[in-house]
Amino acid sequence: MGLATRLFGSGVAFALAILSFISAGQAQSGVGVQRHDREALFQRILANPADLDANFRFAEMATAAGDYEAAIGALERMIFYNPNLPRVRLELGILYFRLGSYAMARSYFESAVAGPDVPSEVTLRVDAFLAEIDRRLRTVQWSGFAQVGLRHQTNASAGPSNPLVRALGQDAILDRRFVQRPDWNAFAQGAVRHIYDFENQRGDVWETLFSTYHARQFTIERLNTNIVDLQTGPRLALAPDSLPGAYVRPYLLGSFVWLGDAPYLGSIGAGVGLGSTIGLVQVEPFVEVRRREFRNSPTYRTADEQSGTVWSAGAVLGSPLYGPLRWQGRIAVSSNDTSDRYGYYGYGQVAADVAFPVDFAGPWGNGPWTFVPYIGFSQFRYDEPNQIIDPSVKRYDREWRVGAGLDMPVYQNIGLGVQVTYSTVASNLPNFRTRNFAISFGPTLRF
Repeated sequence: MGLATRLFGSGVAFALAILSFISAGQAQSGVGVQRHDREALFQRILANPADLDANFRFAEMATAAGDYEAAIGALERMIFYNPNLPRVRLELGILYFRLGSYAMARSYFESAVAGPDVPSEVTLRVDAFLAEIDRRLRTVQWSGFAQVGLRHQTNASAGPSNPLVRALGQDAILDRRFVQRPDWNAFAQGAVRHIYDFENQRGDVWETLFSTYHARQFTIERLNTNIVDLQTGPRLALAPDSLPGAYVRPYLLGSFVWLGDAPYLGSIGAGVGLGSTIGLVQVEPFVEVRRREFRNSPTYRTADEQSGTVWSAGAVLGSPLYGPLRWQGRIAVSSNDTSDRYGYYGYGQVAADVAFPVDFAGPWGNGPWTFVPYIGFSQFRYDEPNQIIDPSVKRYDREWRVGAGLDMPVYQNIGLGVQVTYSTVASNLPNFRTRNFAISFGPTLRF
């Protein structure tokens, strides 16, 4: 339990350190290495307010420093001297959106697409922001996603690639039923998000996210899966005047899993996130604890040996990159503490994932398509050797995963989703060396 306690304490310290860094960074917007360049540009603008290049460069630097008001001033000067700049109107709308001035943001977004020959990427981004403004201005906000479809995996059983494994410290041949096996499944998945706005002029809300996943295997029925997950809690502004956009988000969570048509895993927990924006980067460090209770069944007779407590700390990050291209990432360290009797199920984990969503005009004219390539890595170091596998070797796994998803609107809020993923696990024990290629596809619904 000492490792978990130290990890949790380190996670809290990490989250507070990040928040302190955010506060310091925002309090010192416009100083540091870019201060001289910004002052030089400002003097150039004073000498010639119609210098569009200087105004635009000044706005870029002010935005990167988190000084949205200064950036707005520079861009509005550009509009004064040249009203026919739809991309500048788009950027003004985005800046007002970030400040929570939705009426001004709407005005600039609508004017950005009012003229002739507006670039298609500008129209797509404006439509997305206008829909988000409408959603945010409702006191009670609902949004959701659902998909049904088919999925094929080359290693649906998550079995080793080679039947030669370790048992009691010796080489052994694994029963063919438990090596790598392909299979198809039919799946249904969905998520519903609810936001209640307290309307207290601070931006405080209560957020709830419910998600579910169900899969029926065509062949390997012991892998039929049903998952439900719930997370709920307030998102509270920390200091709207001095730290605009900074918030604290405590939450409760719970989930339940059925595997092979029998109860398999139940968990409850809690966490807290501290969020803000550094320049253009949104960041939310978090700490979380989750108690997991596994249940035995006729198919999984020793599942309860995995019961324990998972402690996690990490951060969720994201920002725009260029035009419609953006990035989103998550890094985390975790510790799974199990009972002393089953210490070989305890482990420490490091994980990182990054995705690069990009919106573009599709050929059907029903809204922007979204392409999301991603890559991730996880490392697991187990606490003790498993006597049944090899009493002298502690398990050590490294997993790489790479893939891409494509969301294609077809008609209004109905679309088609396709996802392709490849993953490989390298382990110091052959029992856990796996490879899997998966493809899934099916219609989607958003609301």
